[in-house]
Amino acid sequence: MKTFHTQERIRFMDTDAAGRIHFMFAFRFLEIGEEEAMRALGFPSTGIGTVQALDLPRVHAECDYLAPLFYDDVIDIATRCERVGEHSITWGFEITRDQTVCIRGRVVVAVVDRQTGKAAPVPQQWRTLLEEE
Repeated sequence: MKTFHTQERIRFMDTDAAGRIHFMFAFRFLEIGEEEAMRALGFPSTGIGTVQALDLPRVHAECDYLAPLFYDDVIDIATRCERVGEHSITWGFEITRDQTVCIRGRVVVAVVDRQTGKAAPVPQQWRTLLEEE
């Protein structure tokens, strides 16, 4: 599966009193990576679920902090669809600064029918786009 790259900068609001990235803001950068990967695949910027009345809640999120990031660092967010399940999509992330891996993360997104609130299958069109090399 294809890897997508997005460059961002660590903002002052992303840091703690020591000037390092606050742990919770790493997840903001994972979301940016996911959003930009979906945009690159041609999904609507208003959200892929709105088209087919689907909700896409995050049901699992994890991060490993391997090296510190500081205010004003320029980072690369590498985003890759790791798995397309029957009712979920798993995204993997690597955030690097100057080719040093600083954060690795993973997010599992469930696909839920908006009307019933129950798991829904990943639409075939999404699966095809996400599984392309």
